Amino acid sequence: MDKAGRAALRAWIQAGGTFLDEAAFLARWEQQGRLGGAEHQVFFDEPSSLWHKRLYACVLGSTLGDYLDRMMLHAVVFPETAYRLVGFSINPRNRNISPIVSQPHVAVATDSPPVSLAETRTLMSEIGFEPIRLRHNGVLDDGYFAFYHHGCGILAHDLHDENVVRMQDTGELAVIDPYLSLARNGTWAALKLAEVGIAIPPDDILP
Repeated sequence: MDKAGRAALRAWIQAGGTFLDEAAFLARWEQQGRLGGAEHQVFFDEPSSLWHKRLYACVLGSTLGDYLDRMMLHAVVFPETAYRLVGFSINPRNRNISPIVSQPHVAVATDSPPVSLAETRTLMSEIGFEPIRLRHNGVLDDGYFAFYHHGCGILAHDLHDENVVRMQDTGELAVIDPYLSLARNGTWAALKLAEVGIAIPPDDILP
């Protein structure tokens, strides 16, 4: 999303879109021990059984628009753990826009073994993804984290055994925090695939 797009979004938020108090979010985040990772600041709302996540840093050269695309992809590929856009916060000093999303809590079967590579591959193959090996700093990985859907041009990675979990009640698998991206020309995903010789579909047939 370019500067004009951000300005238009900021105006919409302030004119009546879903505006959320950044200070209130950060207060709850700090109360729960500053949970999060490379992208999100996270807190858990027990009454609703929802995790609330605020984007504080885009990664892998992505933009705000790319992030929102990823949330929509997640809803399509993994609907049982789909994110919902709650609203946006605006930093009062630098005017930066941060989307805040929610995600249903998944009770994990902590008394069972971690999800295996074979289980993850079976899960992903059932929805049309094939395991691939990406290069990281010039070195091929072990193929554990990355999967590609050739027909849709979707790259899914970061599917390690903390992001693919076994649900407590059913024993079925759930994917809670993958990195999904469309491999369009010029994107990070397309560049990573090109490094390992995988061609992407033409842009005009991608969803």
